[in-house]
Amino acid sequence: MILAIGTHGNLGGTGALHPLLARARAVLAAAGIISPIEKALRDSGYASDASFTAGCDAKLYVAVTRESRQAGRSTEGYAPAAMMASREQMAARLDTPEGKALYKQRAGIIEPVFAQLSARLGRHLNYRGDRTDLELHLRAASHNLLKAIGARQRTVVPAPA
Repeated sequence: MILAIGTHGNLGGTGALHPLLARARAVLAAAGIISPIEKALRDSGYASDASFTAGCDAKLYVAVTRESRQAGRSTEGYAPAAMMASREQMAARLDTPEGKALYKQRAGIIEPVFAQLSARLGRHLNYRGDRTDLELHLRAASHNLLKAIGARQRTVVPAPA
């Protein structure tokens, strides 16, 4: 299920992390789910000092290097030599057994959603400007409805004959 989606004014996700978490929290609250978001897994596009130092209820796990390196699937690629203290703290959090185990799950959680959206609705957006956000929300809503219908079909027990 997609809890939050939207556009932002930069190529990566820098600056979008906390607004997206706030949107997700609002959606959960509207659904009557009041427990906090405990953990948030994000790729390196969301890595920034501002993201790491802003107050947040969720425990963040944000890659500070390439995804394959962060998940332990590769030792190649960019390994930052000098980082700000906030990035060093994030790197240390991800280097724990819990951090490694959680981050390895990230691709399996989020990438299928992108693949399903692309397969169902295409890879290109039809609108630009202010309408882009509206199109993204419509795509997310249709994705969630299809997921809910599929889940309901799997849980319906046929009546005895």
